[in-house]
Amino acid sequence: MAIERRSDWLDRCARQLLLLLVFSLAFMQPVVPALGFEAVATDLLFLLTALALAASLAARQTPLAWDRAYLVLAVYFAALAVSAFASAEPARSAVKLATQVYLLALPVLVVSLVRDSAALRRALLWWLAGSAAVALVAAASLTLFVLDPDNALLDRTLFYFGTLPPGSYPRLRATFLNGNMMCNYLTVSLAILLAAARAGWIGRAASGWLLAGIGIAAFFTLSPGFGGVLLALGLWLWLAMRESRRSAARLALAAGTAAALLFVALMAATPIVHETAPFLMRVPGTELVLAPSGRLMVWIDSARTFLADPLIGRGIGNESAHVLYRDPSGHLQRLTDAHNVFLNIAAQCGIVGVAALLWLIAHAVRRSLPWLLLPGDTNLVRLGLGLGFLNGFVYHGLGGSWEDARHLWVALGLLIAAARIEPRASAAATASEADPARGGGETVDAGHA
Repeated sequence: MAIERRSDWLDRCARQLLLLLVFSLAFMQPVVPALGFEAVATDLLFLLTALALAASLAARQTPLAWDRAYLVLAVYFAALAVSAFASAEPARSAVKLATQVYLLALPVLVVSLVRDSAALRRALLWWLAGSAAVALVAAASLTLFVLDPDNALLDRTLFYFGTLPPGSYPRLRATFLNGNMMCNYLTVSLAILLAAARAGWIGRAASGWLLAGIGIAAFFTLSPGFGGVLLALGLWLWLAMRESRRSAARLALAAGTAAALLFVALMAATPIVHETAPFLMRVPGTELVLAPSGRLMVWIDSARTFLADPLIGRGIGNESAHVLYRDPSGHLQRLTDAHNVFLNIAAQCGIVGVAALLWLIAHAVRRSLPWLLLPGDTNLVRLGLGLGFLNGFVYHGLGGSWEDARHLWVALGLLIAAARIEPRASAAATASEADPARGGGETVDAGHA
């Protein structure tokens, strides 16, 4: 008898390519020059996945799916487009706006291809596999730094000191272009790991090793974003223990929040007085004098840029600030980015852009609710994805402009997909309980339900 060929091969191809895309988020090195930009593996995989999805949609192998999040994304893009049309440098803004089409297409791609809990599980496990690769590279780099500090491989995996005083200690970037981006990615990975482990999607031993690897790798980025790692841990422990161990839950929440606030304070001021400081600050009751950090200087200058054109800003892609900063290594840096997602959007896109950004964040919060560790795999990972995205985008956004981070837009897509899947999975479980004849292992594809 002839073997029947499956007719959904284009859809399966697109879904497999998406898993590779999710895994590739862990690798921003090496970069390849392309059309004046620095492309990474994720960019190529996006093109291949998008082409496969388009072909599958044309062949009616993939169902068309509408989600209200698409309206939020469209409004956000429209706000960016308004600033581009009225930009001080239209050509520059047009190029930047084109990159936003790519970034906003990432969550749409994910939602279209992650249509059931099995697909969501596979995607998150591939994400964690990428995180494990980052942790392994970090561990190897730390080992090399101790045993062979002049090894040429460290030129690829170590990051420069930045606002930290130079010294004989490692600061990691591993597979990323900088340590701050690596810390942001690992913060999201940590939230995903905690949720996947609680849901039983990853074994206890594997999750323990990966938790240690992520924690060590994130710590040695020496990034202020490490406050987000501690905040994520504090929030998760609070959620996990607030019913059974209330005192411990409150302590975990307080510790995580305090650590996060401390790191925000460390972003703003430095005891290293530099010649480019426009003013100095004396700590009351002490002889300690602090200088504004490079971040605080660009925050102030970006606020001035916003106030100069508060409605629609200078135009997306244009400089949010212009600050000269002498770092502790003696390098004179010219800083043009706000190093804050809210101020960056405000300076470039004005109140219109900020309003759209806040609606996007509010939508992510809504899709994460309720903030309870309810029974059910999909509920747990939805909560973990919400925690990871909001931590990486909002908290990390206080000290960095993360609106262009590919992995955050993919995480948003996974959050939306999980929120779409959960009520369908619950409905299927209810129907199975009501009709025992259907409970014999029937698989429900939420994307076709």
